[in-house]
Amino acid sequence: MRSTIVASRPGWRGRSPVRDGGWASGFAALCLGQFLAHQTSLTFSVLIPVLSSEWSLNSSQAGLILGVFQLGTLGAYVAVGFLLDRIRSKPIMVLSAALVGVGDLLFALGAHDVVSGLALRLLVGIVFGGLYLPALKQIAETVPLDRRGTATGIYIAVIVLAYAVPLYYVGLLAPRIGWRVTMAGVGAIELLGALVMGWKVPSVPLPAMLKSLGPSRYIGDVLGNRPARRVILAYTGHNWELFGMWGWLTPFMVAMFLARGSVRGDALALGGMLAAAAIGLGGAVGAVAGGRLSDRFGRAETATLMLGVSLLCSLVFGWLFGGPLALLIGIALLYGITSLADSPSYSAKLMEIVPRHSLGGAFSLQMLTGWTATALAPLAVGIVLDLAKAAGLSPTAQWGWAFALLALGPLAGLLALIPLRTRSAGLPRPAAAADAPVTRR
Repeated sequence: MRSTIVASRPGWRGRSPVRDGGWASGFAALCLGQFLAHQTSLTFSVLIPVLSSEWSLNSSQAGLILGVFQLGTLGAYVAVGFLLDRIRSKPIMVLSAALVGVGDLLFALGAHDVVSGLALRLLVGIVFGGLYLPALKQIAETVPLDRRGTATGIYIAVIVLAYAVPLYYVGLLAPRIGWRVTMAGVGAIELLGALVMGWKVPSVPLPAMLKSLGPSRYIGDVLGNRPARRVILAYTGHNWELFGMWGWLTPFMVAMFLARGSVRGDALALGGMLAAAAIGLGGAVGAVAGGRLSDRFGRAETATLMLGVSLLCSLVFGWLFGGPLALLIGIALLYGITSLADSPSYSAKLMEIVPRHSLGGAFSLQMLTGWTATALAPLAVGIVLDLAKAAGLSPTAQWGWAFALLALGPLAGLLALIPLRTRSAGLPRPAAAADAPVTRR
């Protein structure tokens, strides 16, 4: 039997628990189960136009509920990241998927106003936080290094599709069969995801050396690791833009169609469809292409290119509210592609520059800062919308300033990554022979 030994730049070697080439089936099961379990993420965004009248929601309250979901996820991410250095990934993923499904069933049955809706979305956000990081750790431990950027990109693309697809079917079904029945269906799909991962995803044993390592290792391996800190800062800026855009793209599209004369039901369906296309199709293409490009040209190089383009999209997108529909759709697709295409570079880069025995802690710090931004960005956009409306600005100006605020994220990312890009000039790329898996019989 052959095993794969993967050498990282910091010098650790990890034995893959699967045979060479045998990782693909487990990776496919991981992607399918995670797709099913991630359905809930942006569902409340679709329900904002429906619940605005039923619950008398204003934009700030809607942004708060969007943000509190991310806040719950953030808290779970920090805890789960450190647990991953002590507990296997699979049981965390399976349990979290099951609890997410139960949480959405509770939301369908028990959410009746702003307070109950906020509390239940906070609960779902907390259990939701046990899905993403264990999957990244699973990829780090089972996928050869020279394919890890591509695998990470494929995984992120699958997750983005899981975010985007419900934008369409929830927007289509909620006005017709009721949002409660629709959300109950979402919960059932997530329970199916738990079954898939429990059945087909392989269980990866923890290295025995972890038992002898204390928490002090994180000081040097993560906090004292300047390249890792820069990657984490760039990821934080990336998340500010991405989740601000994702959270408000559907309400933007719905408001745009209403302003052009569409009836409410049609505006919900069409707005959800366009948002799903921009986030799902655009994001999936961006994640896969970004992961592949990062394997070929470098993590920092790929990320800075995509950050620059997405920054421009944030500055101009909201001002297209009353512009030609074809132009708006085109920019929305470009926005969806470039705002996510840098994402695989951050996780893949951390896998390369942080030792395996501290990788969970690095992910925790990444999520602590990155997901704080995801909680604040939707709220900040909602506040800008309310302030602009109170100031008597036109709908175009309201959305223009709201989306322009998100450009601060990629700007911070560019400032963080430029030194890493300069430092990596002339060094072997991630797929180079020096980093490729070494096989032993």
